[in-house]
Amino acid sequence: MLDAAFWAALGAAILVASWRMDRLEALGINPWSAPGLMPGVVGALMIVLALVLAFQARRAAADDEPPAAVPPVGSARPVWVAATLCVTFAGLTLGRGLPFVVEGAVFIFVFTTVFSGPTWRESRQVARGLVQALMVAVLASTAIAWLFESVFLVRLP
Repeated sequence: MLDAAFWAALGAAILVASWRMDRLEALGINPWSAPGLMPGVVGALMIVLALVLAFQARRAAADDEPPAAVPPVGSARPVWVAATLCVTFAGLTLGRGLPFVVEGAVFIFVFTTVFSGPTWRESRQVARGLVQALMVAVLASTAIAWLFESVFLVRLP
């Protein structure tokens, strides 16, 4: 529950800060490309996901079931793996050949597989998990590319 409160507070701070940013109307900036729009959306999504996390934590506490596939307290391995994947994607591969949609789908698929693989193996649903991860990766990457190119008017590599 404390984790959910932290993420909700961080999301609220980001949302408030983005709301207070200059809209640049005097420069004739399109409202959909205002500087605070994307951080505001991210902050709002963080709040929603924090509420989902709180709901799941409350339900798990009521059922007295331990959370699934949680690394030991103080384990830095998941953080380093996530950081390595993100830096590799954003810093090394992005914009160096393949279109964003392909690289984004590969990143989402690999990230999901690395962090969900142990749970899939425990439940013996590896094939189903891989298919779902691939579908989510392709759909998410396509939606992200469309959002940035059509709504925010950002040209992607």
